[in-house]
Amino acid sequence: MKEKDKTKKELMSELEKLRLQLEDFERSNENGSDISDETFRLIVESVPNGIIVSDDMGQIIFLNSQAEKMFAYERGALLGKSVEDLMPEGFRRGHIKYRSGYVKAPNTRSMGEGRDLFALRSDGSQFPVEIGLNFVKSDSELVVISTIIDITERRNTENLLNEREQRLRQIMDNTTDAIIVFDQKGVVETLNREARQLFCAGDKKQIDEIWEIITPESRESFSEKLNKVSEGKRITDYETERIGKGGKRISVSISLVYMNEGQGRFIETIRDISERIIMRNKIIELEKAQIIGKMAEGFAHHMGTPLASMLLRVQMLKEDIPDFPEYKDIGEKLSSIERQILYGQKVIHRLLRFVGRPGNEKSPENISNLLEESIEMIRPVLKKKGIVLETDKDENLQIFADTNLINLVFSDTMMNAVDAMPEGGVLSIITCKEEKSQSIKVQIRDTGVGISEETIPFVFEPFFTTKPAGKGTGLGLSVAKSIVHDHGGDISIESKQGKGTIVSISLPILNQEEIN
Repeated sequence: MKEKDKTKKELMSELEKLRLQLEDFERSNENGSDISDETFRLIVESVPNGIIVSDDMGQIIFLNSQAEKMFAYERGALLGKSVEDLMPEGFRRGHIKYRSGYVKAPNTRSMGEGRDLFALRSDGSQFPVEIGLNFVKSDSELVVISTIIDITERRNTENLLNEREQRLRQIMDNTTDAIIVFDQKGVVETLNREARQLFCAGDKKQIDEIWEIITPESRESFSEKLNKVSEGKRITDYETERIGKGGKRISVSISLVYMNEGQGRFIETIRDISERIIMRNKIIELEKAQIIGKMAEGFAHHMGTPLASMLLRVQMLKEDIPDFPEYKDIGEKLSSIERQILYGQKVIHRLLRFVGRPGNEKSPENISNLLEESIEMIRPVLKKKGIVLETDKDENLQIFADTNLINLVFSDTMMNAVDAMPEGGVLSIITCKEEKSQSIKVQIRDTGVGISEETIPFVFEPFFTTKPAGKGTGLGLSVAKSIVHDHGGDISIESKQGKGTIVSISLPILNQEEIN
């Protein structure tokens, strides 16, 4: 486009020189100078474009050899003809009115101004032209100088470029990746169909700036990437997030390249990888589950035998105690130890059944009874640590559940609460019915040390624990989450450091259709 403007300026400069030369020629004739017609002809022929000179009635009084070649006429055949004879039929009537108006108020008209123009060759063929107008005015008459350029080649080039651009647009719009082209300031120049579908909501069909879809926390790093790319580095398959339509975050893989042409442009290719991330997470969860299964089997193997041996010895001691009345009080303590060993064996059994993914062994259960059974197992620990137990349970709420697995969830969650209160505190167990979701909400609250805001997103990850080494495996909440989800429920945590933790467990209310 700049080259085209440059050509127009050069031609208009030549046209103005010609006008001045004609005025000099006219003044020379008036002064009796001996500048000949041959001198005038040489001046006009020096212009590398078609020149037609006409009078105020539109009759052609002169043309140069370039005009002869352009219109395929011999010079004599055009002299005295109207300039409208060099136009297609449909343009002539309108041009007569235009010419009359121009004669009344002549002015210099630049190349390419106004509508598209076409000229007519002697063989009847049409071709596109650009025409610049200038004039020489004397007391006797007005002479109009037309400089004519055949722009057929330019139009063919423009059409070819348009075809290529349309073909490129079709290719861009048929790719499954979003493509965005933007300048160094981030102003978006082009985006394809997939980009509009990902990022443009409603009637909006354009992104004004690339920064509209960059997440706030990644803007600084994205600027650094743009700098590196502009220095020649390529970025491919970089996983990040973008802000999609409606403000929803999308997991994407991006590639960035830089074009040095002109003032420089960035091309960003964006692929929505949300499904890939979901599949990857499923694979990771499966791998973690396999690891948990192997650990559970190893745990059961190494702990099962010692627990069985301990249980046998405790039971033998209980049998011997009645023979020694002075040791009667010891019997109660042995019974407590026996209960704890049985509980340990039960936990191992539950864990093995969970990782083995057994068939459906669910049955109608009163949730208050399940909680009471879990509470009973931790009562000795509560007493020892000086923890006050508060309960507010609805006695009539029922769920359809695997007793062993749900008990595992409740008991592990309660033990986590107990561990969070080494100096004592309050453990609250609350149940209520949520009418809107037709579910039962169980809250297990503690007044313990709490969990930091940065840690909460990871508490349900397998092997993640906030407990000191040797005090926890990081499997409790991960297993609890899987069990609750398998029962059609949900589990969440709210916590503040120094102010305690609330674990909320929602489970569907018993549906009679599940029993049948």
